[in-house]
Amino acid sequence: MDNESTLQHETTLEHALDVAKANHKEALRLLERARDAHKTGDVSDDRVRQLESLLAVAEEDLRRVTREQ
Repeated sequence: MDNESTLQHETTLEHALDVAKANHKEALRLLERARDAHKTGDVSDDRVRQLESLLAVAEEDLRRVTREQ
């Protein structure tokens, strides 16, 4: 790990929590955009389901990291 990220995070778990939160936020953003695009026919049902699955994984990861804190 480089010095900059060591300075920003006191522990590896703090870093993992920051990453999990960012991943969850991004998965949610992507899903919301896909759902909007699906309404206009620009995104397929399959893509929406893929992003729903991605969000579920991100949520589980966030829960796991939060428990480990």
